[in-house]
Amino acid sequence: MKKLVTLVLSIALALTMVAGMALAEESKGTIYVIGKENQYDHWLTLRAGAEAAGEDYGYEVIYEAPPLGEADIEKQVSMVETYISASPAAICLAPNDSDACATVCGQVQDAGIPMTLFDTTIVTDDYDYFIAFDNHAAAGSLAEVIAQKMGGEGKVAIISAVAGSAVITSRENGYIDYLTENYPNIEFVDEILYCQNDSAKAMSQVYDLVAAHPDLKAIFTVNTQSGEGVAAAIEEMGKSGEILMAGFDPSATIETYVREGVYTALNVTRSFDMGYKTVEVAVAAIEGNEIEGLDGKFLDSGSIVVTQDNVDSEEAQSLLHPMG
Repeated sequence: MKKLVTLVLSIALALTMVAGMALAEESKGTIYVIGKENQYDHWLTLRAGAEAAGEDYGYEVIYEAPPLGEADIEKQVSMVETYISASPAAICLAPNDSDACATVCGQVQDAGIPMTLFDTTIVTDDYDYFIAFDNHAAAGSLAEVIAQKMGGEGKVAIISAVAGSAVITSRENGYIDYLTENYPNIEFVDEILYCQNDSAKAMSQVYDLVAAHPDLKAIFTVNTQSGEGVAAAIEEMGKSGEILMAGFDPSATIETYVREGVYTALNVTRSFDMGYKTVEVAVAAIEGNEIEGLDGKFLDSGSIVVTQDNVDSEEAQSLLHPMG
């Protein structure tokens, strides 16, 4: 009996070793992709793109994000520190805070691990590549749509997400800069309001803004959470089309608001492409491959503006529903 048990254990160990060797042969290494969220369409689609690239290039892609999302800065930093100790083939990061994540990105570089940023950059040069779209220019495109519908004059406000993110700041500045430079008769009624990625808080901020400025003509938002909250308030107040709005990052709820005309203009990023290209350039950093379309360290993943007029177009639908 004892010999039989020993034989069974030996066979089990041998099978485990064979499976491990097969897995090692199948995968060239592990690439950690650390996003800002584990939910919302943008991040789910981005994850799908990253995993697809991993399959195409022969790497195991592990996508993770801090449990509390974009506000969870410390946890995201500790995640990167943990992954450094695992000695992966590469680390990819969408920083929740451009300052706070700079130091840990330097640690990745010091460890000799390729460091790719996506969606948001950091304040230092401690990375190999940065994959995103031009948030500043995209915000300007949204501003133009809103300004045209306003007739080039009136009062506007901004309800943003969280302070400190480079991508959020770029969106805010892009909108402000464009209107300031091109439409001098458009007035910003207040400082930027931050909802801390809380849609309910964004709704409350809309009510406060309208109470203080009953002639408010438009509100600009920066992501899914702020956009859903603002749109819900505008619809609930019966001011669809009267108070215009524009923002970034789609969801099924926001797509409905676009169709109903509550959402005037929505920027839709090529999220799948962003995820795919993030892993693709990480592989290039690992293997020394050349990258087409690179501008210094930056690679543009692209975006479009979706309105009630083009929401059903083939291009818009392919980006709103990239997984079919």
